[in-house]
Amino acid sequence: MIFTPEDNGERHHLAALYIALDADVQCNNDTVTDGLLARGYQGYALPSTLRPGRGDGVADVPELKLVRPVGQDPNDINQGGVGDCWLLAAISAIAEFDGAIAKIFRKTPDLLALPGNASNTYIVTLYDLPTMDLYGCKSVDIEIDERLCAQADGNGLLGARPSSTGELWVPYLEKAVAVHSGGWDKIDGGHLTHAWRILTGCPDQYTIRLEDAGLYRIYNNMEHCRRGEEAGLANCAKDGFNSYWPSDWPQVGGGGGSRLGLSSDQLFERMCAWEDAGYMMACYSLEDGAAKALGNGLVDVHAYTILDVCNDVDGGGGNTFDMVQVRNPWGRGEFQSGKWDDDGPGWDEFPLVKEVLKHEAEDDGAFWLDKHEFFKFFVVIYLCAKDMRRFADETNNQLPRQTK
Repeated sequence: MIFTPEDNGERHHLAALYIALDADVQCNNDTVTDGLLARGYQGYALPSTLRPGRGDGVADVPELKLVRPVGQDPNDINQGGVGDCWLLAAISAIAEFDGAIAKIFRKTPDLLALPGNASNTYIVTLYDLPTMDLYGCKSVDIEIDERLCAQADGNGLLGARPSSTGELWVPYLEKAVAVHSGGWDKIDGGHLTHAWRILTGCPDQYTIRLEDAGLYRIYNNMEHCRRGEEAGLANCAKDGFNSYWPSDWPQVGGGGGSRLGLSSDQLFERMCAWEDAGYMMACYSLEDGAAKALGNGLVDVHAYTILDVCNDVDGGGGNTFDMVQVRNPWGRGEFQSGKWDDDGPGWDEFPLVKEVLKHEAEDDGAFWLDKHEFFKFFVVIYLCAKDMRRFADETNNQLPRQTK
């Protein structure tokens, strides 16, 4: 509340702490959170935990919820102090598909009613990568309590933060992956494709790289399975088999053998086809130092989610544009020097594009680039060749579908 007394015109701000849940409830501890604390992070022990909504300074907001009834939002993801942009960018891509996050939490009883005032437990279903073959792998249920690890100095959360409106699914999903992988250090650095395997069980993950002669080539790391051997994967990306081989291109978009190289224009056409097929995509920024030197707001050696790919967007007067929407998993830090950044000149010059793309300038980490800008700054593309609409529909989850 802000008010201005009539006598001296001073402005005052009154703030109140909102505690959504009973602060005195004894938590029913799981068997895994204490292990995360004991292993610590980057050589430091983690001495304490924080519980959302119980007056600890984490998500002490009204209407606290694990998941909202109308679907999840990629903008719920806000990276914390762990170097897992690869994981959070992958999670952000999954959140684009209504029902997909609910499927991951599907074994949690009373999903929509959580968190409750009593001690809360969440069940997250992930996939066990050492069992993976060409057709998939076994699922595993990770049961976690409501405690979230604090930083080593006790000052705030170590990992991802709840959303500003009190959605909790991101930090609990991140915590479950840390448990599944063997600790916080085990998820400090990794690959988008590895995250998508853990989260969806899909073996068809690809890395597409810009190489000599300006052509993009595609790779995967399932060659062991194709030779009838074990995949050699581990739940921690650092521990398993990490070599990549040239791969055939997915049939969706045109197919092609392992020696096929694509120009950026040809790759963009396939990205449009993959977007239409419900596949997930992400990208990786320029090498260390390059983005910083350009001063354009991008982060060096950093994973970004590809939220949307649109071809031939009508700008009026015979002008069309090929566009890519990208998101920083930090929830901030956007491209700042392009034609289509939040304050870029393109939106005023071509207002029809702004209308078609429903663009709003917000400091949320999401931004648009045209095709040429995108391929200038992002030289690696990640692809999960699975129809995520079907993935979300494979279970009778408890959330109603949201129409976009």
